[in-house]
Amino acid sequence: MASEHIKIKKNGYVWFLVHRRELIEQTIDTFKKMNIAMDNIFVGMVQSVTRHPDKYREPTMIIFDEAHHATANTWLSIIEKYPTIPIIGLTATPARTNGDSLGKVFDCLIEGVSSEYLMDNGYLCEYDYYAPKLNIPKMFKTKGNDFDVADIAEQFEKAKIHGDILKYIDMKRKTIIYCPTIKFSKGLAERIPNAVHFDGKTPKAERDKIVQDFRDGKIRVLLSVDLIGEGFDIPDCDCVILLRPTLSTVLYIQQAMRCLRPAPNKRAVIYDMVGNCYRFGMPTDRREWSLTGRTKCSNINGEPDVKARMCGMCYKTYGGINAICPYCGYDNGKSRKQIEEDKKAELEKIEKINKYKKKQEVWDCMTETELIKLGTERGYKNAGFWAKQIINSRRRKRK
Repeated sequence: MASEHIKIKKNGYVWFLVHRRELIEQTIDTFKKMNIAMDNIFVGMVQSVTRHPDKYREPTMIIFDEAHHATANTWLSIIEKYPTIPIIGLTATPARTNGDSLGKVFDCLIEGVSSEYLMDNGYLCEYDYYAPKLNIPKMFKTKGNDFDVADIAEQFEKAKIHGDILKYIDMKRKTIIYCPTIKFSKGLAERIPNAVHFDGKTPKAERDKIVQDFRDGKIRVLLSVDLIGEGFDIPDCDCVILLRPTLSTVLYIQQAMRCLRPAPNKRAVIYDMVGNCYRFGMPTDRREWSLTGRTKCSNINGEPDVKARMCGMCYKTYGGINAICPYCGYDNGKSRKQIEEDKKAELEKIEKINKYKKKQEVWDCMTETELIKLGTERGYKNAGFWAKQIINSRRRKRK
């Protein structure tokens, strides 16, 4: 888009704006790999441009990366300053966690190819998904539009789950662990060999070194809260551990799919210790996106067998509620949801049968006396009046 705009537009100048420092060099590297000349392309941070927009050459097109943030005030200030300039937004998750409509900024939504297509064509790697059970409550307190991270961390500490998590650390893999709070993340990092925590307050030089060491394999495990998310590109990262239950579809997808960048002979693994897959389905499932508002979580308590199932034989988690595991072929039988639906259908069937029986009993009563007897047996307070109403109704139908 940027290169085509410059070819078509005389004196065209494109702003490609990101919202995190780590993404600037990453974006520039991508332009270079694609052999796109950057003479008329500026890659910068939204926050910097917002503070001093006149410092930069005026754009003829603006492209926002991770454009689901576009309704934030910093982004809007840029959009409002250039009301006639075409705006393009790029995002894998076109929704705001706070419910804001992206339609305030964008006129239309163009959906790309599916995750299945991307995996089939080598743009995403294949993966195995596991949802091990931890000794934690199914439900947490909420705060704003999501779970209260302080309550999550407190429940984790009470349950003493550190040892359970350590079982899933494999030093042969490059692993990212998403934690509920900085305090919890730091505490867990101390118990894992060759692991490092970092967050938004970590000095830039130190952050850059940590990321580079992770790329080089000197660090095998990275722990953070939300920092290692959007746009964080480490192709040979092949494992993610989710310790942050969330009500945000966007956050779930951004974190769970962080290990799906393609690399030779790579098959990733995702350990969802908090049942997010049961709230939203698999991270690569097709979803209906729109510019009108927030995507809601339809299974807040994370009950299994509603959005996804765990196979009782191979223990992998798969989307949907089909009985047959797509990995090992094991028949897991009916899901909880299907059993509940069957029970509901059976109750409705019984109710209909009983209703029909009651009607049949009335039809079988040929006289008012028989009707009064039936009404008395049923416990009607005024069986005589009820019987007369039935008889009168029959007489009217005969006329």
